[in-house]
Amino acid sequence: MQVPKLPTGAEKPSWAGMFGAVPVLYIFMDPYQQGAAWGEWMWTGLAFAIFLVLFALGAIYWSSRRIMQQVCIALAVLAIAFTAYRPSGIVFFILVAAFAPLAVGGNIAWSVAVISGVMLFIVGEWRLLWPPDLFPYVAAILSFLIGGAVTLVVRQQLGLRRILKTAERERIARDLHDILGHTLSVIILKSELAARLVEHDPNRAKAEIEDVERVSRQALSEVREAIVGYRTGDLLAEFDRAKSTLETAGIAVERHCEAVGLPAAHERALALILREAVTNVIRHAQAKRCLMKLQEVDGAYRLEVSDDGVGRFRQEGMGMRGIRERVAAMGGNVSWNAESGTELIITVPIVASVGGEGE
Repeated sequence: MQVPKLPTGAEKPSWAGMFGAVPVLYIFMDPYQQGAAWGEWMWTGLAFAIFLVLFALGAIYWSSRRIMQQVCIALAVLAIAFTAYRPSGIVFFILVAAFAPLAVGGNIAWSVAVISGVMLFIVGEWRLLWPPDLFPYVAAILSFLIGGAVTLVVRQQLGLRRILKTAERERIARDLHDILGHTLSVIILKSELAARLVEHDPNRAKAEIEDVERVSRQALSEVREAIVGYRTGDLLAEFDRAKSTLETAGIAVERHCEAVGLPAAHERALALILREAVTNVIRHAQAKRCLMKLQEVDGAYRLEVSDDGVGRFRQEGMGMRGIRERVAAMGGNVSWNAESGTELIITVPIVASVGGEGE
């Protein structure tokens, strides 16, 4: 079942923010104190209803600058018109100042300009239409304080969004690197094998080409699932794929894999780590044998991938950095030794692993 989505530009509103509309009930103070006729109550109620609609739009579409600009203009017209009718309408200006930073995307210069304009309108319209009083100056100061506070909050939220978007792009890049790096290595290996076999063993060459097609289709499916962020990792299935890939590359495999209870997010992370480690063995190690082991040791899950290849220390690339980031996110540790062959050991605390059920 899909969750209904708001229209483009809409955000899930925090309806608690609607309590910000409560001070605007002040506009009913004048007709109450003066025992006004029903006609004045009707016009005041209509103004308040229009305000509530605009306020609700602001609460829902606060991240859309275009819509917030329209909301601010409509609020300003309402404030000017109702203040000309009743002095209590001055409170509408305060909400214009509160929404203004959202309408200009948190830009400090534009926020200061709009809020200053609101303050001038408050004092100017009052002095033109109503007897001298301290209230417009109090309202102007409140507009400045509220508008300034909202500006800071908006800038903080926009900064947080940029950080989250960057982190998401890095996550997608890691996933695509892990998926495609392994899969393309398999396709290359099987294609080379088919080319060698095409004259001597056509039937096996045909089988390898068919396997290349299967792997390619599977990679396409995995990329699509990774992009939408819902791909789950089956660690045992990844062990099977890794074994098949290594054997295709002519590397003997020793495999030990215990069944472990992992949350979906952690199982997915370890599956991608295993895939990246096996890809590195095939690409760089020039190994004859490879050991893959997953077991529970001293209150932690321990994943080991080691080979008898050429070893030697190399500068860590994107793949290894991605492994370290994934393990750090699970509260685990990484041990990487490439002096004689290559040995990669990942440990993930069981306490950390049982904490959640996916992303």
